[in-house]
Amino acid sequence: MNLFLKTIDYITTINKWAAYFISFLMVALVCIFSAARTLGQPIVGDIELIQFTMVLMIVFSLAYTEKTDSHVSITLLYDRLPNRFQLVLKLAAKILTVVFCFLVCWVFLSKMEFSSTSSLLKIVFYPFKIMLIIGFFAWGLEAFQRFIVELKEEIGNQK
Repeated sequence: MNLFLKTIDYITTINKWAAYFISFLMVALVCIFSAARTLGQPIVGDIELIQFTMVLMIVFSLAYTEKTDSHVSITLLYDRLPNRFQLVLKLAAKILTVVFCFLVCWVFLSKMEFSSTSSLLKIVFYPFKIMLIIGFFAWGLEAFQRFIVELKEEIGNQK
């Protein structure tokens, strides 16, 4: 079990660094595209490229966001609930997250088309879909790991 949890941590770390790299790449591309446009030489497809990198940056950062518990949450009502009910909601949310992530992976795999391309630059979609699958799979694994850890902590607290 410890090897499984370390493997999930390793996958999350890879996704985190991929998101950092893509973020840096996106900033560099925006600077280049802005400079080119300012100089009167706009680059064709600049918005399309930024859209691709933005999606990848978001998807690769989901697992790390789950690991650090940095998702946006509104706890106005949640904080007023009894601790036991909070735990039930937290575990149910983790289960739903895992199911959602693996469902997205399955749908992307089952509907994979290798001939689809973008409208302007004719960039093929399937490498990006594969990266989306990797990102959602890592998020699902991280949510599953947090589910296991929180369940273990609760069982340990009851003893």
